[in-house]
Amino acid sequence: MTERIVFPDIEKTLVDYLTAQLTAASDTAKVVTRIPEPRPSRMVRVTRNDRKLRQDVEDREGRRGPNLILDRPRVVLECTDDSGTAASLAGLVRAILSAAAPGYLGSVWCEYIEDVGLENDTDPATAAPRQVIVADLIVRGKGL
Repeated sequence: MTERIVFPDIEKTLVDYLTAQLTAASDTAKVVTRIPEPRPSRMVRVTRNDRKLRQDVEDREGRRGPNLILDRPRVVLECTDDSGTAASLAGLVRAILSAAAPGYLGSVWCEYIEDVGLENDTDPATAAPRQVIVADLIVRGKGL
């Protein structure tokens, strides 16, 4: 029988990790997966989106998802700030992520983080400045 591997909830892992790192940097941004009511004026929303197109071998050959004990999540981080400094928040989040791997994101081993890109995307609901970061991670699962 093949060993069962459980992969971490990368959204929760990143919310916890980014919250700790932003707090250590004296930043007040709230890190969330769902936008709370009332909406924070400065926040980072973390979502996993493996269906967002990748321009690599995975899309050309249809290979996607976990491989042995490694998971390859694609995450989208929406950085918003009503005061107009979403770009500086996105810059800080990108710096935190680029320094994180290889290493632990809390209790999760992250082998690699690739910053896929940044998009200036104004929030259509609130007209707040928003910067969207897309990153690919390689994280290790644990056997049951």
